[in-house]
Amino acid sequence: MSRILIVDDDVDLAELVKTKLTKEGHQAFVINTGHGAFEYAKQIKPSVCLLDIMLPGVTGYQICRKIRKDPELYRVAVLMLTALGEEPEIIHGMEQGADDYLVKPFKLERLMDKIASLNSLLKSLDQRHRVTNLMGTEAFKRELNHQLARDAAIACIYVDVVGFEAYCKTRGREGQDTILTWMASMLVNLTKSQECYESTIAHMGRQHFVLMMKLEDYERFCPYLAEHFDEEVKRFYTPQEIQQGYLLTSGLDGKEVRAPLMALAIGVAHTQYRTFKSGKKMFEILAQVRQKAQPTGGKSVIFVDRRRTDR
Repeated sequence: MSRILIVDDDVDLAELVKTKLTKEGHQAFVINTGHGAFEYAKQIKPSVCLLDIMLPGVTGYQICRKIRKDPELYRVAVLMLTALGEEPEIIHGMEQGADDYLVKPFKLERLMDKIASLNSLLKSLDQRHRVTNLMGTEAFKRELNHQLARDAAIACIYVDVVGFEAYCKTRGREGQDTILTWMASMLVNLTKSQECYESTIAHMGRQHFVLMMKLEDYERFCPYLAEHFDEEVKRFYTPQEIQQGYLLTSGLDGKEVRAPLMALAIGVAHTQYRTFKSGKKMFEILAQVRQKAQPTGGKSVIFVDRRRTDR
């Protein structure tokens, strides 16, 4: 069961929630003021925090931001409790690093459902891909949201292995797993060799990977990644395939087609020129720049979004 901190100046509601949580087997702790709430969280180290927005002296927004900036607490699941219930306030709360929200008044059963969802989220953060042993998309997006809430100067790098599907057609499941394992190992090793130590790497499925690193690191990392991939990927092809620059596979109509050798489409979005309020928006930009990074002639391509506005 979970250790849950309730931060709410409504004494009766807080005690009611505490009683319910205790009956369900959770450890519940209560503080009825914003002052000292962050320090109390540091003391008890909860896994979930129920955080009222409107608190005397210190707002829930401020406490949430402090939690996300703290190296001991930043993984805590935060459920914002709001009596406002209006979309701008809810969005603002999520931008401060909250994982979810619940509008007052609420039923205790609804609260328990939210807590169960947050616990499932926390559990999923430690799940790894069976082949690459990398974190998944949801865990990455949560970490991205936390970094944005901390106003961190970061870059996100979308890596798409173009030509992967054609390769898998000719090499089968074993070939697929070989490439995925190699990609994961390469990304981890290259971030270390390029001294991009504060990096987060995720496998989004199939040939899609995403990295997050300090803003200052991506400009030297991306060209090195492209160059290293283009050279090392050759060892997965026959000499004839390398010489001709393609491999033969079957198309949708069953006819033999020429498929280019694998290369990387690398798209970059960063916080240098504009502020992102959420990871969702940053992922939208990544999808756009990925489409512009089209490998040609077997060479990996990098496209960096340098716009200062959404236009």
